[in-house]
Amino acid sequence: MVCDKTQPHKSLVHGIAQRAGLAIGDIDCATIPVTLPFVKLSKNIWSELSSLATAYRCHLECPVEKPLVFAHSPYQSEPLADNEFSYTFTGNDIFYLRKTSRADYYRNTVRLKVNMPQVLERQEIWRYEDTPMLYTELLKEYFPFRHSLVRVIEIAKYEASYMIRTMSDKKKNIVYADEIDTQEETEGRLEFEGGDFHYTHYDVTSNYDKAVLTLRTNTDGDLYKAAIFGRPIVIQQNCSCFMRDDTEVAQHGTKALNVSGSYFSEYEFGDRFQYVDWVMRELEERVQNGRELTVRTHRALFHARVGARVKLTIKNEQLSGDIAAFTLRYRKNKAFIATFKIHETGGTNE
Repeated sequence: MVCDKTQPHKSLVHGIAQRAGLAIGDIDCATIPVTLPFVKLSKNIWSELSSLATAYRCHLECPVEKPLVFAHSPYQSEPLADNEFSYTFTGNDIFYLRKTSRADYYRNTVRLKVNMPQVLERQEIWRYEDTPMLYTELLKEYFPFRHSLVRVIEIAKYEASYMIRTMSDKKKNIVYADEIDTQEETEGRLEFEGGDFHYTHYDVTSNYDKAVLTLRTNTDGDLYKAAIFGRPIVIQQNCSCFMRDDTEVAQHGTKALNVSGSYFSEYEFGDRFQYVDWVMRELEERVQNGRELTVRTHRALFHARVGARVKLTIKNEQLSGDIAAFTLRYRKNKAFIATFKIHETGGTNE
């Protein structure tokens, strides 16, 4: 599951944070009931958490009260908190105000491309096919095991990489497999003539994408089939979603955002897959072409935090937005200055 503080042992957020030495009590998070079939962590801890927060539109922060906060997602089970204003700036507070266009943020086309993991039904995930291989009169393949011919699978811990065959009879690698045959089940699948084929080494727990085997026979024989069954997870390449605002494209030309990531999913929210819903939300937000407000004040707003919603009341104008960044500056013999970058989310002119 992406995030669940009631089951931290199953929570991806907790698992990643644990690598940084954070305990369960160090994390404040919402419950996002999305189960990802397979995730391979290849980046540093903060990068992985940031990618996860992007995919589920979460607020990721390291505040004072908790070392890590991962919350405020439209996909969470808990009701979203009321979007109240945490602070109102007035003309008496502000000594500098600048309004600039966020042209670099504007997009009217969103293209998402994901390599999506898929869980398949239990099936054959490995079959022995090493040469030399011969054929019977009925063209049935078999593998002769003779004392004069020593095969790799007989003398070493043979790596049996898992893979499946597609409808076009092409092989496709498996990134993870479970519900794998026990040694007894696998030996029960052996088909041979002569000999006494059996596994002297059978390890399907040390690796998640391959087995380590040693197959032997005490007397000469012909092996017709050696196979392992399990439930595989494969990667569906280039699963994509493309959306655009035709009106905006006609007016401004194509301004595209290309996105990729490993945490998007086919979990259904409403009547849409999560990755499709994400693209819809991203496009809706990007076409608004809002402004960035730079506010400077001498007030010591040490309690300010990124993501908080604030209001600006100046003269006969009211503006509102979310704090995107801020700096607090204090110099000897100089007045304290707090500078806020606020992304405008709406406002009314009186």
